[in-house]
Amino acid sequence: MKDFHVHERHSGDAKEATVEAYCLAAEARGIDEIGFATHLIIAGPETRYGISPELIPEYFKEIESAQASTRVKLRIGLEVDYFPDEVRLLDSLLDEYPYDFILGSIHYVASYDIGTREGFASFMAGRRIEEALDTYYGYWREAVESGLFDVMAHPDYFRRPMRVINETLPCFNEYGSAVFRAIDSLKNCGVGVEVNTSGYRHGVNDCYPILGMMKAFNKAGIETVTVGSDSHKVEQLGLDLDKAVKTLQEAGYSYLCVFEGRKSHRVRLGSPDLTNRPGCR
Repeated sequence: MKDFHVHERHSGDAKEATVEAYCLAAEARGIDEIGFATHLIIAGPETRYGISPELIPEYFKEIESAQASTRVKLRIGLEVDYFPDEVRLLDSLLDEYPYDFILGSIHYVASYDIGTREGFASFMAGRRIEEALDTYYGYWREAVESGLFDVMAHPDYFRRPMRVINETLPCFNEYGSAVFRAIDSLKNCGVGVEVNTSGYRHGVNDCYPILGMMKAFNKAGIETVTVGSDSHKVEQLGLDLDKAVKTLQEAGYSYLCVFEGRKSHRVRLGSPDLTNRPGCR
């Protein structure tokens, strides 16, 4: 199994999770490839949760050192929060080091931290769901078209705070019209999408994205698809990845993708290294 969204200690919200501990857990659970994606947050109120740029060489060194003593393939990436006013700086930071992959994330829309209950409630105030999500996916489309990212992480992450403030989560046909323009941009820009299993830990009881959205990606010809647990603790490594694989299959995909040197490669679903094993539920 492949887990291409894993946070280690350089993410401020994963300080207890070391690369070495992840490697041991992966060997025990039958996970043969880990994509480390520590946060990079260079603006907004939560920069403390991201790696400081001066620590990036240390981040590389720790992963490269661990690779020498494990059979698990270790890939070095980042989960980067998109800020439209910081594209030039982000571009220079991402070009400076030989990453394997870069995930793009939308946690902030304008001044709203939509990852929090309060921020999302303010973002939604006085607007219908379709109107609010048109704004969200307009921002998401900008991120796709920035040229910074290989894959967009958790494409409907807004369902996490929405679960708290609204008992009924929207169906895909309530996501508005801007989502389809964003999907067109994915296709035109060659950017992929992630099936992220953290929704099962967040109480959403589903992957991000919803199955209808994943089907829309497939219909639009989005070819690059990764899976990730978004783990911030070693015990979360690989959790529910079988459900991500099922989502891919139900959406019509016969493979998932991995990255090396910012180039994607396909792994056929059902191949031996994707066999479900104890601990990879």
